[in-house]
Formats: sequence, C-alpha cells, structure tokens
Amino acid sequence: MTATALDRPVADWLTGHTGRPGPWELRRLTGGNSNETCLLTCADTEYVLRRPPRHALSASAHSVAREHRLLAALEHTAVAAPRPVALCDDAGVPMAPFLVMEHVPGAVSITSELPEAYRGHPDALTRLADEVVDVLAAIHLADWRAAGLGDFGRPANFLERQVPRWYRQWEGIARRPLPMLPRVARWLEENRPDEGPPALLHGDFHLDNCLFSVDEPRLLAVIDWELATIGDPLLDLGLLLAFWGERPRPGMPAIQAVSRLPGAPTREHLLARYRDAVGRPVENIGYYVCLALFKLAAIVEAAYSQYLAGELDTPYAAALEHDVPALLDEAAAAAGLGA
Repeated sequence: MTATALDRPVADWLTGHTGRPGPWELRRLTGGNSNETCLLTCADTEYVLRRPPRHALSASAHSVAREHRLLAALEHTAVAAPRPVALCDDAGVPMAPFLVMEHVPGAVSITSELPEAYRGHPDALTRLADEVVDVLAAIHLADWRAAGLGDFGRPANFLERQVPRWYRQWEGIARRPLPMLPRVARWLEENRPDEGPPALLHGDFHLDNCLFSVDEPRLLAVIDWELATIGDPLLDLGLLLAFWGERPRPGMPAIQAVSRLPGAPTREHLLARYRDAVGRPVENIGYYVCLALFKLAAIVEAAYSQYLAGELDTPYAAALEHDVPALLDEAAAAAGLGA
C-alpha cells in the first residue's frame, strides 16, 4: 500500500474534527464496487476513511451519510461495529463526501484461509461460524426504533417491493440477455411468503464483511453497512447461507471460501443456531436464498455493464461475465427450477 499525503484542506478538516494535529496520510485498502476503504494515519493513530467509489453502481448504494447514521445508532446496541468518528459532507472539501471511523485494532478479514493462530483451535471453523450467526441474530434483534432508526427504511411491503425494484435496476443497465433472470423473478413473485416482523438488515451480510481477532476465532466488528435498511431479516440469512459450504457451480466463488475447508459446519448448523438465537421458527429459507442471489446478480450486473462500456476495467468486473449467470443458476436451483 502506497501512502499519500493529504492536501491541506482535507488535512485541516480532519484535524478540526478529530483533534489530531497531523500530518495525515492515506493508504487505499480495497477496491471493487463497495465504498472505497482507506487507512488514515496521523502519527501513532489510525482511522478508516470510507467514500463512494469513482464508478458508483447507484447513489443510494454508496451513501456514506447513511452509513454514518447507521454506525452511530449501532453504538447503542449489542451489535459489534466500528465507531464512527466524523462525517464530511462539505462539497468544498476535496474528496468529500467521506466518513471517518475507528480502526479496529488486532483485526483481520478472513476469506479463503484461517489465520495462523487459529490452527491451534481444532474447532476454529465452527467457532467462526457461530460468531457470525450470533452477530447476525444480534443485528436482527436490535431495537432499531429505540436506536433512532424509525425512518431508516420502509418496512411495509418490503418483500413485495424487492423483485420489481431489482428487476427495474437490471432493465435500466442491461447490455446482454440473462434468460434466467426473468424466470427467477417470476418464481419469486409467484411464491412470495408472508413476511414477519421487520428488523434491521445489514443488506450484504457474509463472513467476508466481518472482522475477526487475529489471535482467536472471535468476531470484532461487522463492516460495510452501505446497503443496510429495515425489512425482512431472513434476506440477510438467505445470503449468508447461499455462500456457505459446497456449491456445484459457484458465482463469485471467493466469498466465504473458508466455509468450504474440511471441518466447516453445515448450512443446517448455521440455520439451527440462528433459529435458537432469535427464538422463532425460520420458514421458507429456500425463497430467501433465491431472492438474495437474484438481488445480488441484479446489483453486480451493473458493474459488468460498466465493464462492457469501458468505464470499469478490473478483474472483478471482468469475472462477472460468468459470475452473474452462475449466481442466477444458483438462485434457480434454490427455487427448484430446472435449467
């Protein structure tokens, strides 16, 4: 990671809102279509800076103001998340808008391999899975109204709006035929279950959006909240289960790749633990797995359209040529639809 010294107006804003004198340096941590994430350093203090990507898939999907509000609300709940420090929405400040939050010390993200220290824990994968399920339950059990999120989403008719919303998004950016997408959309519309009480949703919940202790299988924080809303919590669970364990022809195979290591618990284990944690039955989970994959396919197809238009040239975007159809095939399989 190459450090970049920040321009004076940005540095002055940061000093004024953190009390740290500078000098300030910025290092880019991640790319892709999530909000850009950078390590912000001032002397011996580290923060994380988040800002919308240069090629945003949609304005609503990258609102750092919304993410800041959500993180501030989570401080008053049992949900482990980074503490927000400051929000810059001043158009006169270069780089704005951006969000500054605490840097979680001793944290590591886990993708395809376990940290070295975990190898002394024979049940590391099970503990990891349990930590992930437990924090998901905490998110869904959080009193979002008491946390000041009463107007954060539109929970009424949440499920009813999902398929039309994401289908319209795909229609607006489509540059190639995806014949499985309308088939899956039709099945989802015809088989929509009654939804239960609304809850806080993360919106993109899986193991890769969690930070863990580098020393032991212990979850420290859930990150990347830009798609959070209020609605049917089983949509979060559907995405977690969709990417967990063996998958015959996976789309986006790097996500939760660690769940395919020998000794990883089954989807049934995760489902049972979630059910026990929230204290209520979980029904029609296949529907939510299908919907989660359909939604994701519709969202990330926008990045592939940008790739085809020459606006985005990354390995991630190029891989969507095959990943999006594979996601839709998995959605169809969850629905019991034939090829």
